[in-house]
Amino acid sequence: MTRLNPRPNLRWRRAPLLLPAGLLAIAALTALFYLIVMDFAREFPPAQANTVDSLALKKPVVHIGVISRYRPRILYRGYQPIMDYLTANTPYRFELLLSQDYNEALQHLITRRASAVFLGSYLYVKAHAKYGVIPVLKPLNENFAPVSRSVLIAHPQAAIVSLPDLRGKKLALPARESFSSHWLLDYELARHGLSSRDLAQVHNFPHHHTVIAQVLNGNFDAGVTREYLVKDLIGHGVHAVLYSDPIPSSPIAVAADYDRELIAAMKTALLAVNQEEHRRKGTTRNWDGEFVNGFVEASDADYAAVAAIVAADTTRLESR
Repeated sequence: MTRLNPRPNLRWRRAPLLLPAGLLAIAALTALFYLIVMDFAREFPPAQANTVDSLALKKPVVHIGVISRYRPRILYRGYQPIMDYLTANTPYRFELLLSQDYNEALQHLITRRASAVFLGSYLYVKAHAKYGVIPVLKPLNENFAPVSRSVLIAHPQAAIVSLPDLRGKKLALPARESFSSHWLLDYELARHGLSSRDLAQVHNFPHHHTVIAQVLNGNFDAGVTREYLVKDLIGHGVHAVLYSDPIPSSPIAVAADYDRELIAAMKTALLAVNQEEHRRKGTTRNWDGEFVNGFVEASDADYAAVAAIVAADTTRLESR
């Protein structure tokens, strides 16, 4: 007599579930990405309980600019806590000055609307050459090194495993003034014997998070962005194709004739974040992820590698 197995083999039942489970995980990460960084419902978040009441302090007002690499709400959420920290730890009231694009942020500095500006490394090099802008601080990464990287990411179904696979594909880029954009267009494509004409489409989007969303959604086959923005997505909705060499992290820059007393106070306050680990974690927990590990001093010589890419871009434009 044949006995029925009261516990049937579940391996054959579980295997088909693996693919849907993987897809659900990717969908969940994509949804989380949108909830965190692509929330269009409002431009600015509500005030937090620990926000400094800077108006009540009656300190001299200082405006700090920032390039428009992210949407206004994202910038406000990550940069305003830094302003609050500076207000609480200096004789000044710091206010964030947003901009419509990268060049407007630079003009805020040149016209003295802003006393300092968070610039991108590529824009800084150009601004130094044209206006004598000076870097004073640069952020530390998770390894406490003052460097960062750009990364070429691709959608899993795009069949892109190396840069030559971009031929005939659609590529999403951040703003034209960003290092990430120029790194790929002016350096890596040429190094691999390609140009933008070999791609089906190349489009610059104003914000890094838009680039990431376009690749996640499959609207573009690949995109270029900042490494730290997609670390949690690599292998979960996108994969990394190519990383740039490490470059100096994006500086806080000032005009050549900057206010020595003011900038000294700002530098002292931001450099103090690095002194004690337990203090740093508590102080920076609401800061943009680029700055949570603190800062070190910066100099123009730090950006020589970026200057080489700027020079290559200039040569390319002049040869047209």
